[in-house]
Amino acid sequence: MSTKIVEFDAFIKKANFWYGFNGIVAYDNIHRQAGDEPKQKNIAARLATVLRQIYCFIGLVNLLWVLIIEACFVVVNFIENSDFLQAARNLTFMGFVTVSIIKILSNLKKRSQLSILMRKLYEIYPKQSTDQPPYDLQSHLLHYRRIGFMYGFTHGFTVCAYNCLPMVNYLFLAPLLQLTDVERELPYFCWVPFEWRDNWLYYPLYVSQVFASLTGLGGYLANDLLLCAATVQLIMHFRKLARDIEAYQAGSSCATEEVIAQQAQRDLSFLSAAVYYHSRTLALCELINDIFGLPVLINFISTSFVICFLAFQFTVGVPLSAMVALACYMICSFVQIYMICSYGQQLITTSENIGHVVYNHNWLVADIRYKKMLIMIIRRAQKPAMLKATSFVNISMGTLADLLQLSYKFFALIRTMYAR
Repeated sequence: MSTKIVEFDAFIKKANFWYGFNGIVAYDNIHRQAGDEPKQKNIAARLATVLRQIYCFIGLVNLLWVLIIEACFVVVNFIENSDFLQAARNLTFMGFVTVSIIKILSNLKKRSQLSILMRKLYEIYPKQSTDQPPYDLQSHLLHYRRIGFMYGFTHGFTVCAYNCLPMVNYLFLAPLLQLTDVERELPYFCWVPFEWRDNWLYYPLYVSQVFASLTGLGGYLANDLLLCAATVQLIMHFRKLARDIEAYQAGSSCATEEVIAQQAQRDLSFLSAAVYYHSRTLALCELINDIFGLPVLINFISTSFVICFLAFQFTVGVPLSAMVALACYMICSFVQIYMICSYGQQLITTSENIGHVVYNHNWLVADIRYKKMLIMIIRRAQKPAMLKATSFVNISMGTLADLLQLSYKFFALIRTMYAR
């Protein structure tokens, strides 16, 4: 068996990368011991912190600016009764940007709670090589890395495709095909109160949109990856607790009263520790829901509308280049909701399993006090831990089906209105 230590940071490395991409430090240093005073920062560290905060502020302002000019395009498009497909396409972009902004602002607002969550997760994480094998860390980490890579790759590829395609067409394909009537285009439709197509303003506007898309990408990915990393930790602890209870042999067949009394005391100590461990893990689930609940709810609502508008554009016909980009965006939406709903379902299943293993383990010859305490943990396990998008939505694989049904209903409504 491998004795390689799996560090806690391995689970949150991807999320921290995307937070750092936007200049955000989402939570306090989890490796600093409780009660330790933070070290005095030198001038270089203070300057780096100030520059990081300025960079984060500029990114947010630019993201809001791009959202406003995209919204202006939709409004002008409806007023002038222009191409509805362009407006629908912009609404999908606006949904992505809006959710990104909400996620970033929510993380900044919940920073203290997020610091508490990460500190508590780190405290119960097995740090020694001798403690890690029962948790099956390598398997959990490998699964998280695979789905996290797929999530990050699909979104990153789609954003880069949207960002690069107009410039590639203008600078390379047009001269190669000797086309003289190719107009300058931006990655995303927008309306601004000045002309940009035939002058130097095209380039800063292009850079602004690319920068905004990358800022939105960082905020979008970081929040979801950290949510899933925290959920993986809970799943891991529930499974470890279930294995411990299932393998435990309660009671003693020995006739000696002293041995029986000692065994009963050990049984009570074991079960008390299990109840405490279970309660602590459930409390962490509540903290996760409090931190990520609202962004996930907004995310699901936005994804439903995005899928709706993407499907609408597919049915009415779009150019091939736009079709490929929209197909990539559709795949991103499916990967995202599948990732969150999949981990939500695993959390429900593993937490419910606690009650089953408590009932099925060898407790028949245990002390009566031990048997009575079993009721406490079974009763708690009957209400499973689950991810919640606030109090409105419980996240599971059933949520995925509900979301797709809602998207189809919106799609049918818009398609009918468009046909009329």
